[in-house]
Amino acid sequence: MTSVAFPRVRTENGVVRGLEIDGLHHFRGIPYAAPPFGPRRFLPPQPAADWDGVRDATAPGPAAPQVAEENPLGAVYAATETGEDCLTLEVWTPDPGHANLPVVVHIHGGGYIYGAGSLPGYSGRNFARDGVVHVGINYRLGIDGFLYLGEGHDNLGLRDQSAALAWVQRNIAAFGGDPARVTIFGQSGGGVSVMNHLALPASRGAFAGAIAQSGCSMASVDVDEAWRVTRQVARDLGVAPTVAGLSAVGLERTAAASFKALKRYALGLVKGDRRALLLSPFRGVHGTEFLPANPVRSAGAAPGVPLLAGTVRNEAAPLIEGIASVAGPVAPLIRLGLRRTLGMDAPTVRAYRDGPRHVRGLAALVEAGWTDWGFRIPTIRLLEARPEPSWLYEFRWQREGIPPGSGAFHAVDLPFVRDDLETVMALGAPAIDRFGSRPPRELARRVHADFVRFATTGDPGWPRYDRDGRTTMVYDEQSRVVQDAAGAERAAWNGRR
Repeated sequence: MTSVAFPRVRTENGVVRGLEIDGLHHFRGIPYAAPPFGPRRFLPPQPAADWDGVRDATAPGPAAPQVAEENPLGAVYAATETGEDCLTLEVWTPDPGHANLPVVVHIHGGGYIYGAGSLPGYSGRNFARDGVVHVGINYRLGIDGFLYLGEGHDNLGLRDQSAALAWVQRNIAAFGGDPARVTIFGQSGGGVSVMNHLALPASRGAFAGAIAQSGCSMASVDVDEAWRVTRQVARDLGVAPTVAGLSAVGLERTAAASFKALKRYALGLVKGDRRALLLSPFRGVHGTEFLPANPVRSAGAAPGVPLLAGTVRNEAAPLIEGIASVAGPVAPLIRLGLRRTLGMDAPTVRAYRDGPRHVRGLAALVEAGWTDWGFRIPTIRLLEARPEPSWLYEFRWQREGIPPGSGAFHAVDLPFVRDDLETVMALGAPAIDRFGSRPPRELARRVHADFVRFATTGDPGWPRYDRDGRTTMVYDEQSRVVQDAAGAERAAWNGRR
């Protein structure tokens, strides 16, 4: 029988009342900064207001304004309620009365235009079950979070994340956590964010470990590219590319324009625009006072911070499938163009065909090349640039009945990291289509345990990555440690990516 209680915790802004469910404590919708709209729009995050009495923290706060995502797993991974008071977070903890527990802070993905930290698929329940305090955060998205509008009005979504990390430092002890044992982690856009925080002066000292899942495409862009996107978005909206011009546009219009900018970016693939391979027009902007350097190329990023990073085997599979569904009979021509855009010359193609993956067929070749160009190689470059202890993994499991080269798709690892296959499988047919009828629970327990171990000790339990051995943990039905996974394909990109 489920037992429920209503624990209270005092934060710096006031008392919050959460839920205790079967011995685990859950606090939701806690503001870490003021609502970032109205007079605060396109400004760095401002302090949250204090409140009197007890604030109810049993329901999630609204997600940042965004358009509805077309996601077959939307009941688990898509935001529904959005609103202006979106700079909130939630905490799962074994017990606020404990002390010095390890902490993980989750930064959600979604290409910087979708998502929320409170979604069912991001539940921190099993981290709390295993003795780790779990924090999930929201941040501004799309135009409001990542459009470059000059110094002081840049990287606002990353600034929000940094403000949330500062809140954790000041408040997490009240929930039983140790501010000196914070690990940040995230997948896709969240993984890119983790990479950026490694190079952010504002986040220095706010975390002791980092996990980047499927962080992609060199993490940030320069100011010139950021201004190009800003000018195009402003033209779409019929306003000046300034704070005043964009502030005059309502939130629904800017959310829709964010999605339009994403679609235009994707169409650049057809034209051979290599920038479109970055997957989203909204990214961190380096060369600014807030983010001085690109983290992938910054050897001094986050000195002393251990990093666990990795990718899934077929990150680009959903992208290739999307091209096929939209382009129909001309899809092969687009794939051929993508091969050229990726720079997959004859020696590179031979490396993929003759290497350990034995890639065959144009679609599979482009998928493998795009996965490496956009995700795996940048992750390896980040590890190579750092003198700090680093570990690499590759998630290869795919459901039964899927041809090799298409099954370990982008985001397939999410429920495994949380040891929570039940939440996604409860969706029925859409989940079975992607995870099969019997996804391996032992693999979920293994991946989750390694993440918990890293958050607890700073070491996931296998040898570190270096240029000599290139040790990689391969997660699959039979997980194993290998040396230089897909080394021939990796070497084919040397000097070019």
